[in-house]
Amino acid sequence: MAIDISETIEEIVKNKKITYMDAILEYTNEIDGEIEGVAKMLNKSIKDKVEAEAQSLNMMKQEPKLPI
Repeated sequence: MAIDISETIEEIVKNKKITYMDAILEYTNEIDGEIEGVAKMLNKSIKDKVEAEAQSLNMMKQEPKLPI
């Protein structure tokens, strides 16, 4: 039975009400794995959410947004 890591991360975020970055770190610690290995297995949706979190925390350069 294959484990969908992205789905597991979504469940951790939902159940523990933590950020995606924290959920990924928690999952990595639970499985005693490497963050780089887990990051490679995440789907684009999770990666986009992590990027949005990082931008909101000024950890990444924000992309300009067009006015609506």
